[in-house]
Order: sequence, then structure tokens, then C-alpha cells
Amino acid sequence: MFRAALILITGFFLGGCGAAAPKLTVTDVRTDVVEPTGRLIYIEIDAQNRSDDALPLKDATYTLKLDGQQVFSGQRSPECTLRVFGQQKITLPVAVPSDKVPASGTVRYEVSGSMVYLPPGRFNEILYEYHLLRPTTSFSRSGQIALDGSTPPPPTPAPAPAPASAP
Repeated sequence: MFRAALILITGFFLGGCGAAAPKLTVTDVRTDVVEPTGRLIYIEIDAQNRSDDALPLKDATYTLKLDGQQVFSGQRSPECTLRVFGQQKITLPVAVPSDKVPASGTVRYEVSGSMVYLPPGRFNEILYEYHLLRPTTSFSRSGQIALDGSTPPPPTPAPAPAPASAP
């Protein structure tokens, strides 16, 4: 009897965990509001669901380093559910005190973090509610950010050639 119950529970658990983890790609890190007390930086993430089940995103934990020094560590709820084979943009805010960031110039940044998602199935919901299931997927990116708000404009396409005039 115990063995049958164990097999049944294992089957439910493995059957509900078949959803692929969402793919998270950091697409942009940009500075926005600058005040005497600090600066607001936004991290843009493209979240892609590669599964045939909708995936609720539960918690994001992330850090930001500027020139190798950690200036932010936090947690936030993405407050979204990824549609079946869908894609969604998620914006995570970062508040940096003015004493931890230069007033202007360009600095190297490193952003990294993870998001908890909920695989489909009632059994997984129960495991999640009891803190027994917390699957995560991660993201990271490094690059340069202009702190004075000047970002290079995107390349402009070459003008189309003018149509030839008839003689």
C-alpha cells in the first residue's frame, strides 16, 4: 500500500514538472531618473516561454554591480504569467544611492539574477504553497552604461535610392 502511494505521488510530481524553464534574456540596462539622492536604473528582460503550458513568474532576485562594486541587491515580483509559447518584456527597477555611483561618465555594469516560476499542475501548486518546490531560471549580462543619460542612438538605415526619372 505504501509503495503504491509513493509511486502515485512520484508520478504526479514528475508528470507536472515537464514544462521547460522560461528563457530569460537581458536586453537593456538603462539609466532613467537622476536626483541628488541617487539614480534609477532599469533592467529590461525578455522572458520567453518555450512550453505548451502558461508559466506564472513568482519572484525575481537580482543584483547590479558598477565597476565591480555591488550597488544593489533586491527582490521583486514580476507580476506576470508567460503565455503558451509566448514572449513578454519585464522591467526590473534598481535604485542606487548617489554615493555608490559616479555622477557622470561611462561605467561597466554586471547584472545577474534568477526568477522563480511555477510549473503547471495542481500538485505543483501545493508543493509551491508549502515551499517544497521553487524551480528557478537565471539571467545575466555585462556591458557599459552611460550615466549622464547619453546613449548612442541606434544606427539609422541608409536612405533609399531615389527612383530614376524618365527622360
